[in-house]
Amino acid sequence: MISIAHIAPARKTLTDLLVRGQQRARLSRRPVLVSLAQPISCGLTPLAAFAARHRAYPLRTFWGRPEQDFWLVGHGQACVLGSDEAGSIDRIAEEHRALVQTGVIEAPAVRGVGPLFMGGFRYDPHTARDVIWKGFPDALMVLPRFLFTWSKGAGWLTTNVMVAPETDPVRQGEALMDELQSLDTRPAEQAQQPATRDVTDLSYEEWASRVRNALKAVESGLLTKVVLARKKVLHAGGRYSLENALELLCRTYPGCTVFAIDNGQASFVGASPETLAHVAGRRLSLTCLASSAARGSNPEEDCNLEKQLVASSKEQREHEAVVAMLAASLRDVCTDLKWESRPQVWKLRNVQHLLTPFTGNLGDCYGVLDIVRRLHPTPAVAGVPTDRALRLIRDTEGDRGWYAAPVGWLDHTLSGEFVVAIRSALLRGDRAVLYAGAGIIDGSDPEQEFRETEMKFQPMLAALGGG
Repeated sequence: MISIAHIAPARKTLTDLLVRGQQRARLSRRPVLVSLAQPISCGLTPLAAFAARHRAYPLRTFWGRPEQDFWLVGHGQACVLGSDEAGSIDRIAEEHRALVQTGVIEAPAVRGVGPLFMGGFRYDPHTARDVIWKGFPDALMVLPRFLFTWSKGAGWLTTNVMVAPETDPVRQGEALMDELQSLDTRPAEQAQQPATRDVTDLSYEEWASRVRNALKAVESGLLTKVVLARKKVLHAGGRYSLENALELLCRTYPGCTVFAIDNGQASFVGASPETLAHVAGRRLSLTCLASSAARGSNPEEDCNLEKQLVASSKEQREHEAVVAMLAASLRDVCTDLKWESRPQVWKLRNVQHLLTPFTGNLGDCYGVLDIVRRLHPTPAVAGVPTDRALRLIRDTEGDRGWYAAPVGWLDHTLSGEFVVAIRSALLRGDRAVLYAGAGIIDGSDPEQEFRETEMKFQPMLAALGGG
């Protein structure tokens, strides 16, 4: 259990903030956000904090950048911003601005500390829903009741609550302390992944047919590129362990962003190599990630595969299409926008990518959600032109859910970070649904693209005990 001794000094501060929140709520006649952040040293690790349980709060969120020693773990919900209607990114941005402008917030200027909303968005809100994605709507951004943050060795706890005009501040403060004490952080036995008994997969013949269809659209001039994805469904002899998957992903992909959203019934988890938007103050950074090759079994083979990736005109064209789109989308909201003229090669455990970093300075009126709205879906996960590529994906695959969609966090200064939710899986009991995509352009070969998607399945297959 978390010791009350670590948070007792904040009891009076919390009550004082709740009193101010109640006063503001009475004036506005509507609930007001109250948020208090404080340093802690309770000895919890991020994975242990995530594994903690509270009987009243099944919702949990996780965000880890292992190489940066940056972690966010959320428990429960103080407030939820979300909508099943199209265009909900804009509405969430408006609701968020109104909430933080009227809120009573005490937090230091430390990344990831304060009232953070964590969650994500659906890949294509215009696609008919697949029942497997129940609980993951078009948009869902959750303000955790309790947010644990670790940044560069320091730990923080942010407590968030909505205060109504009729709230009793003293009682609400005591209730929050009791809730925190009820968070069960006793070490649990290390769960193992169950054996996978069956796999439902798209056959190579069906995949090849889809690729040939896409190539016809490219040859006719309707499309320059479209990103097709395969779905692989694993059926196990027991419930898949989200905690076990997170531990393995953090350990084997430290350069990626490891994330999880668990609503108590299902979990969306992954280790994404691609940052869609990172905003700190007015500074924007992101990565253009497109074009892939396998890693070699020895240094010489790995070097040869890297040279082939860099020399391939097909892979270069695929990468350049994404770079051009990002540059065009960001020019009117950024000053001093910069990117390298030649892509780097970024090597992960089983795959290497062409990567181009972008940096720039945002205009004063823009936040991270404004960038997410402008960029999603990029040609790296949809195609060129975007609207035609989406129609083909919709007709061919149906609902991708949150796969390849923006997942991330947003703070009270409009800063935050979102990644593209690739290398991911949906866990629902004894079933896991995995996705992997490949860009189809002129010159694509169905067999080569099939091998590429199989390679991209490997991180999550390994995390679930099947790779």
